[in-house]
Amino acid sequence: MNDDGAEPRPSAAAGHEDTSARPMNDEARRVGIVGTGEMGRPVIERLLAAGHAVHAYARRPEARAELGERGVTTVDDVRALGAICDVVLVYVFSDEQVRVVAFDDGLVEAMAPGSVLVVHTTGSPATAQAIAAAAVPRNIGVLDAAGSGGPAEVAAGRLNLFVGGEAEHLARCRPVFAAYASAITHFGPVGAGQMVKLVNNLLFGCHIELALEAARLAATFGVDDVELARTLHTCSGQSYSLDLVAAMGGTTRLLDAAGRFVHKDVLVAREVAAVAGVDLGSLDALTRAVLDRTRIPT
Repeated sequence: MNDDGAEPRPSAAAGHEDTSARPMNDEARRVGIVGTGEMGRPVIERLLAAGHAVHAYARRPEARAELGERGVTTVDDVRALGAICDVVLVYVFSDEQVRVVAFDDGLVEAMAPGSVLVVHTTGSPATAQAIAAAAVPRNIGVLDAAGSGGPAEVAAGRLNLFVGGEAEHLARCRPVFAAYASAITHFGPVGAGQMVKLVNNLLFGCHIELALEAARLAATFGVDDVELARTLHTCSGQSYSLDLVAAMGGTTRLLDAAGRFVHKDVLVAREVAAVAGVDLGSLDALTRAVLDRTRIPT
């Protein structure tokens, strides 16, 4: 799903490092964050609990006051945030907002040599690569680290991060990531993490569409969608999307709660594939269908 979604956490395996039990206090960092919404707030809480010095960008005075009460140092200028932090996390909603923060608002220009900018927002690999192209000559590291999981997973320290970038930069950020992620996988150069997340999002969109169609079919026979989903949880037709139908109390509630996030993530994944000239095969029809279902009326 997207940055505000939720997917199950895989257990530690080849290529994954389980960091849930690692102590943080001996590796504290000055961490800045841009994006203090649904995902950013639990990240802040986990960082504070791990002993990091947390700085946040917030435009509204009331938001700065609230964050200040939690022990966060706040600023109303992205440049000021970049100048004082070892690591800056960008956790805004959209790819366009990432570009505005990095370039228009001057984050890259303001960051100190040796610091690392982390793009947590799900978006195009090209955006992370463009930021790296501007940052690396200034000796600023860049990682794209899209995550699988929602606020509950962050709060529990169980986010699953897909990381692209230099191993050296990831090493600097591991004490930060380990505050809120239980699995950190390095997939390759800048942009690789976003590619993995986009594949995940395409699959999740397809799974949502299949779950909704299964519920529609069952309804024609008078079968309740929630009971169907609960029953299939232990059957070969089980899927995480059906589990969401059961947990949220039906397909309508699922679409109301997650529809806009599914739409954004699937749309971005399709756009990236189109630019790359990649044939989506049978995923094309399913993702088109879920985009139609989740489109917000204008």
